[in-house]
Amino acid sequence: LSIAALLLGAEDAFACDIDDKCVGVAYENAALNGIGREHYTVRAGDVLSDKRLAREFGGDYDIVVANIVADVIIALAPQVRPLLKKGGLFLCSGIIDTRGDEVAAALEQAGLLVTTRREKNGWIALEARVR
Repeated sequence: LSIAALLLGAEDAFACDIDDKCVGVAYENAALNGIGREHYTVRAGDVLSDKRLAREFGGDYDIVVANIVADVIIALAPQVRPLLKKGGLFLCSGIIDTRGDEVAAALEQAGLLVTTRREKNGWIALEARVR
């Protein structure tokens, strides 16, 4: 997702995955797409439990994206809001249809306004904005 964002015009991207192998693979894929490390940062770790990693994320982002299961999005919701600038956008997907309302409620409780809900083949994607 972060490489796609850069290819679509994002100035910089910060990516994180729980799998240690993600760092090398992501940088390799970025290089194959003509993206250098000067605009792309990749880290491995659990942003939900690693406070040092969470601080490294910084903030004031226009967009944050996550394609992961509902439980992780729900746990991540309170951490996403402070990462976004005013009017910032959170796009999340990978949500099984039976959990969509629960995820939307968690986003709302975290101070985000769910503005769009898309469903296809039993999966949901949500768009939420900073209130």
